[in-house]
Amino acid sequence: MGTRFGKYTEQIPKGFIECGGISMIERSVNTLISCGINRIIMGTGYRKEKYEALKTQYPQIECVFSPRYSETNSMYTLYNCREVIGDNDFLLLESDLVFEKKAITELQNCSEPDVMLITPVTKFQDQYYVEYGPDNRLTRCSTVETELDAKGELVGIHKLSNKFYRTMVEDYSHKVENQPKMGYEYELLSMSQNIMKVYVLKIDGLKWYEIDDTDDLEYAEKHILKFI
Repeated sequence: MGTRFGKYTEQIPKGFIECGGISMIERSVNTLISCGINRIIMGTGYRKEKYEALKTQYPQIECVFSPRYSETNSMYTLYNCREVIGDNDFLLLESDLVFEKKAITELQNCSEPDVMLITPVTKFQDQYYVEYGPDNRLTRCSTVETELDAKGELVGIHKLSNKFYRTMVEDYSHKVENQPKMGYEYELLSMSQNIMKVYVLKIDGLKWYEIDDTDDLEYAEKHILKFI
């Protein structure tokens, strides 16, 4: 719902905030299409009609509405898309990002099947720190840097195999009623610690930014977009 944007998101979802004259969600869609991706599933909630309207411009889009969006979080949204995802492997993206094309192509070219993309810490607020072992297996993540051996920052773009996703959905099905507000990144961590490896791919110098409020928006427009 993007409540930190105040009046900006009274009528639109956060992904529709414009950065450099185009909404974040359209930037992502255009980048995905330029990378050869021809099927884009959007998990929707608040102001779902805005996403539905995008389908007239981008026939690649399919929308999956979650009527529980106000009482759940990102893992539930991903879980709610399980029927539409079907048997496909896929890339998982958050809606509030600007990023260069290399973020997608590096994941496409990575030989590992299940991958979390990170970079050195770049954000000045709301960082999500990631730790991994010698085999690049995700071991810990936290919003508090001192809680772990932080080796980078979560970008919010991943590659997941269908086998991994199905196991993830099954695992979450036993948690969903007690943990409806779980973020998907914590389920990824649980999977990597206990069930299946999540490979951490660190890209130095990648230009990207997560935009959560007007300060982030100003920073991205001044310092990031010129590289994208």
